[in-house]
Amino acid sequence: MNITPFAIEQIAQRVKDFQSGKSWVSFFNSYGFRDIYDSALPDIGKPNGQRPSKSEFIIDRLSKINGTSEMAKILTRMVNIDVSFQGIINKIINPEHFAIELVNNEYVMVGEIDTTDKNKLETEAHFKDIQSQILKELELAQVSVIVAMAWFTNDLLAQKLIQLHNHDIDVKVAIYNDGINRQHGVNLTDIPLYMIRAQKGGIMHNKFCVIDNQVVITGSYNWSSNAEFKNDENITIIKDNKTASKYSVQFRELLKEHQMK
Repeated sequence: MNITPFAIEQIAQRVKDFQSGKSWVSFFNSYGFRDIYDSALPDIGKPNGQRPSKSEFIIDRLSKINGTSEMAKILTRMVNIDVSFQGIINKIINPEHFAIELVNNEYVMVGEIDTTDKNKLETEAHFKDIQSQILKELELAQVSVIVAMAWFTNDLLAQKLIQLHNHDIDVKVAIYNDGINRQHGVNLTDIPLYMIRAQKGGIMHNKFCVIDNQVVITGSYNWSSNAEFKNDENITIIKDNKTASKYSVQFRELLKEHQMK
């Protein structure tokens, strides 16, 4: 997730007084920093070794994290510190096409929001060149991609997910735990991968992808070589946050069932 320096400065100015300087140091240390609070905020390179103000320290740390998946996690965690931050931060990041929304009692970052018409629902049906359409939508990902797929053997789509993961997009994949995926499934190195059994004893037959909690790709099309090169298939691309949220909730339910087994 990448936002402008202006947005970073505005966020820092609005949130700085909700925690002490020592608490802000601890907050950012949980995201990889190793600062020590010694009665003053740590040095950030100001002239003559001057210590920064709280807003200067927050700006410096957010700027260093900007452009990574940690940025979305930090901003949503700020909302958990004080729920009033949701409106404050959204007012700043909405013009940059991001928003923090409450989905199933959990705050999530939404990317590529429509700032002109929030009631607008777009759907596109595709019956040919499906792989290309999926790649086109994945290319636009800014925050997160989740995939629930019965069979996943398409290496090109897998490589795209790995590329997004390497560019700090939060990627998670759940596939059916069967012989096809175990023997011929793609290698998703370093990406969280969950092998799912069906809850009712049949097949985990879901076929959907959610991008930035804003776009849903679903239909008959497995992310497999057969689906791309042999079968008659279809997908629908739905651009609607409410619909995307329902699919995101279902994905979390799949993972919850997986963890309970």
